[in-house]
Amino acid sequence: MKTQTYHDTIKELEEELSLLKTHTKDFVELSERAIGLCDNVMIKFRNSVLKDGLNSEDEEIYFFKHIKSRVYSKYIFYTEVYNIETHRPEGGSKIQLKYLREETIKYGLYLKENSELYQYYKTQKSHTDHIYFLRGNLDTRIHEDNIACHLYPDFSTSYDKTFAKIMAYEQLKRYLGNEIQKLNGSAKYTSTLNWTGKKVHAIVLIYALHFLGVINNGQADIAEISRGFEKMFNLDLKNLYSSFNKQIKGKKNDRAEFLRKLLETFERKMDESDE
Repeated sequence: MKTQTYHDTIKELEEELSLLKTHTKDFVELSERAIGLCDNVMIKFRNSVLKDGLNSEDEEIYFFKHIKSRVYSKYIFYTEVYNIETHRPEGGSKIQLKYLREETIKYGLYLKENSELYQYYKTQKSHTDHIYFLRGNLDTRIHEDNIACHLYPDFSTSYDKTFAKIMAYEQLKRYLGNEIQKLNGSAKYTSTLNWTGKKVHAIVLIYALHFLGVINNGQADIAEISRGFEKMFNLDLKNLYSSFNKQIKGKKNDRAEFLRKLLETFERKMDESDE
């Protein structure tokens, strides 16, 4: 399976998970179904690696760092959410808040215990990838995360599970934060969504919505819409105006490229759904 095929499979998985969130309100049911979807992709990836292999060390590192971990982290996230929600105590907000805070501490402790790899992940470093993401480098830690590299050496590295858990636990802390905020009755919202495209494309979308006047009957100004995007997608748009003038307004030939791509993708997906 080629790298692009892996990415296409992940994109399909993420689209299925997105649809699942839209149509399934109960998080226990959602988690059960999401776990099944992730498990199917993990099996597909494992079969591919065992059958076709990985052609170089660079390809192997990329697979275990960016492909397997991305799906594995989703599997871990939904498994943990399922456990959280099925063990969540009934009763008033005080009991539930105590439980959710204890769960938050648990995930925070794991990140603290694995602070070296956590910082490696957060800072997007790569200088020790050959230790973390190549098979055969047996982990000498006495740690539950390294069991897989002994049981399934053809589809595991010493640290790929720890890496996936770090990704999942960050998301779980945000999930628990939102649940705590709901129980507190706070209007504050901690989004679990992250804008992973180019920042300039977010700015194009913000201005397009503003120009179209579709938010607050056209009364919302750029700053208000920008703050909403920052909260929703964990973005930093402090230089919004200068970015708009320098990166978008001054480039007449391609400044609407992202909006055209949005439209083309939407129309193609609609056409595909009609077939």
